[in-house]
Amino acid sequence: MRKTIIVMLPIVASFLSEPFVSSAVEKDFEEYYVDIGYTDIATALIDGQKHFKTDISLPSKLPGISFTHAFGRLNDLDGEVDDELEFEFLNAQKDQNHFKILIKPVQYKEKFEEKNIKQKIKMNNGSEAIYSKSLTGFDTLVFEKNNLQYILSMDESSNLKSSMDSLVEIANSVK
Repeated sequence: MRKTIIVMLPIVASFLSEPFVSSAVEKDFEEYYVDIGYTDIATALIDGQKHFKTDISLPSKLPGISFTHAFGRLNDLDGEVDDELEFEFLNAQKDQNHFKILIKPVQYKEKFEEKNIKQKIKMNNGSEAIYSKSLTGFDTLVFEKNNLQYILSMDESSNLKSSMDSLVEIANSVK
């Protein structure tokens, strides 16, 4: 588990260089997410690893847009089918700067209908990912690694020229 936390240090460090919003707005923004069960990324990652009884790697890259906040939570619902580890990267000043990671065991993976798959992409490790725009307002890349399904979603109104290329680059950074 130690190496997983080291891998996420570049993600956490990237927030240190971002300008932050006023403290009152930031506090309200953070309180909202804490109130609905989110915590810091490291705590959520540890919770997910304990719950799923496996090491979980996060991407070492993020989209090339600015974020002011990062949160995570383990959604431990009744049974195991809908359990997932969720991470949100947000910008309190720019709503369109929104990136999300969902992780769940492959035996409970989300299935996408063929009609919702816009493109199939070959990953660096030879596996296949699917690119979809079926989630309203989000570009989505779905892939499997280390017996886990990863769903990366980015707000389609972000200022990135090619969100699909960015999502593939992020997916390829998962070790």
